[in-house]
Amino acid sequence: MNADVMHASVRHAAQPAVADPIDRTFELDACFARSGAWAGVHTVVAQAYAELVAMGRRDILDRHNYELHMVLLERRAEIPLAYASLTDSAVGAEKTRNFPLDRAYRIVHGLVGLILEWRAAEGGPGTWRIRVSRLGEAQHLAQRFFTELERRAARRGDLVLEQVEIGPDSSGLVSRLDAEAAAALERVIAINGFEAAEEHYPVLLAHYREIGDTLAAAGIALKALCLYNHYGYYHESGSFADTVLPHLAALARDEDTRWNYVGNIFQGLVVIGRHEDALRVVETLAEPYLTRPDLRAKMSYLLSMIHLRYAAKPDLPLAERYILAAVNYIDAAEGTIAPDDFHFLKVFIDNGLAFLRVRQNRKAEALALCQAGFELLTAALGDARHRLHRSVLQYNAAQVYVALDQPNAALDHYAKSMAMDPHYSEYYNESANLLQRLERYDEALANYDLAIRYSAPYPEVFFNQAVCHSQLGQWDAALRSFENSLELNPEQPEAYLLRAEVLGMLGRNDEAMADLDWVITNDAQAISARVNRAVMRFDAGAYDLALADMDHVVALQPGTAEHYRNRAEIFRALGRADSCARDLQRADELSVAT
Repeated sequence: MNADVMHASVRHAAQPAVADPIDRTFELDACFARSGAWAGVHTVVAQAYAELVAMGRRDILDRHNYELHMVLLERRAEIPLAYASLTDSAVGAEKTRNFPLDRAYRIVHGLVGLILEWRAAEGGPGTWRIRVSRLGEAQHLAQRFFTELERRAARRGDLVLEQVEIGPDSSGLVSRLDAEAAAALERVIAINGFEAAEEHYPVLLAHYREIGDTLAAAGIALKALCLYNHYGYYHESGSFADTVLPHLAALARDEDTRWNYVGNIFQGLVVIGRHEDALRVVETLAEPYLTRPDLRAKMSYLLSMIHLRYAAKPDLPLAERYILAAVNYIDAAEGTIAPDDFHFLKVFIDNGLAFLRVRQNRKAEALALCQAGFELLTAALGDARHRLHRSVLQYNAAQVYVALDQPNAALDHYAKSMAMDPHYSEYYNESANLLQRLERYDEALANYDLAIRYSAPYPEVFFNQAVCHSQLGQWDAALRSFENSLELNPEQPEAYLLRAEVLGMLGRNDEAMADLDWVITNDAQAISARVNRAVMRFDAGAYDLALADMDHVVALQPGTAEHYRNRAEIFRALGRADSCARDLQRADELSVAT
């Protein structure tokens, strides 16, 4: 495998932990062009895996199964996914849902946690130094990993990340392949698909660039683009677009391959915010060349989604024009494509129309489209085909039922989605949120536990779990969940605000005050935080400080009666009777007015 290599200066690099470890240094090369998406990351993760296996720490390895499977290509046979969702396992036409961008960020969170747990498992004195060269030549995910590792390791003190400033080493990127070896690698990729491309594309791309064969470079870059799009590594995928686009006409053998390539390029560009570039690719490289109605239906669907889902300001009339064009095109394709393909595409496009109808507040129509699509797919293709898309239809119906305020029907459709796709974390998280809203807290917590088990870690589910524990008065459990959430994403004002309430319930006022201070420091208009801090200051007898907070709150929301009542109590405690009476009178006036 053309992976980044652990340099010889690593001490104890292949040894299991010892009782009294000395300082260790890891030298990593983060150059994306040399080693791909996880350049540098792969090296230290592979070392962690080997040592944790030697230590017998299956608990840590099992907890990070998903991340290890994704990053350690050479170990995938021995690290099968424990909880593969249909989005993970579906291929070809069956894969009708792309990964969201944040799924790759979850992998990053899990990998950072793995490294920190590895360090803690080894224990003992000494400092680990992870020295990273060519970090500026890393791609998005590797850069994010090292940034997050540095942030989360900072509190430990025994693991230090250092960036090594060295110049580009272009000689290290030269593949030194000859034509025969390059052709052999191309054949390996053609036969073995994505995993072979993941392993060999960097050396091939370097070779073609070195010899100046721009068309061959575009061909291998296109494979890398499709690979990373398939994995949901969209920044990495989009980075190849400029290499591929000038040669797309030569690479596309027919309309099918042209549309496949355009669709992959579009996905990588649009998810990372290059909306105009994505739109231009479809309009210039697909629209003038596609003649078949089924392909024009797919294209029109995509154009609708640009204006409905991805645009900074959605254009619903334009999105409707394109999705209705897609409906007409797929109807025109009946009889020209295989019946199974027609039924699937008909339902897929109607699902896009349902999404538009929800945005237009035409929820009953959206629900009818979802239900009719599920029935048509099941009747035409049976239970085994397109399970992923049929689970999505049930999930979409659940969301429409939530919007219609029919929670029990929504939960029933969530359950149907989970039965078809039992390891898709979001189904459990979202259904748990609904259960929490219905005050069915024990059921909600059970679903949150499953959401956590079936995914690399993400902050939202721990936050939701913390709220649920708080509702049950399970303060210690709530604090643990808040801590987990904030460990992954410390920029969550609402988490600090709610944690402050829990800490206050436990009498841990200094910690609660610190959380409120954080919120107010980061948002001068955080009204709830200021009110809560004013209450705490009042209870502590710090009346002047409490008054300062409430003065700020009243200035921000002068039309809220309760703010004047709260400030009146502070004036009363300060012996300022006239000010107290004036605020109470103002509160009464506002109450009458409303």
